[in-house]
Amino acid sequence: MRVVVLDTNALMMPYEFGINFEKELNRLLGVCRIIVPSAVIKEMEILAEKEGSRGRAAQLGLNIVKKRGFRLMETEKDGDDGVMDVAIKMDGAILTNDKELKKKARNQGLAVIYLRGANKLEIEENL
Repeated sequence: MRVVVLDTNALMMPYEFGINFEKELNRLLGVCRIIVPSAVIKEMEILAEKEGSRGRAAQLGLNIVKKRGFRLMETEKDGDDGVMDVAIKMDGAILTNDKELKKKARNQGLAVIYLRGANKLEIEENL
């Protein structure tokens, strides 16, 4: 079963772009295991406290994690380093639109899943 590690902006995609990333991941990969690093949860909790659309997107993202029961994985690293840490340990693909994280993932030979167009996900394998 393929592992997909979510970045902060991946969890905000449903609110910001109206995409159901779970449905898109199933279309792209079939059944997969979705993992959310603890670093992402920490970042989402901070963003959820803010006013405006980013705060609302973060709140929605946290609700999705709770409702869908995605697997949470502890990491001592923060931010992108936390996402990379989990993806490397789990040999997982990273779902993100963050340019810097995509670049780091490619340099490590990890697959990157990103939003293509209005509401479709695409995978870039780095074999």
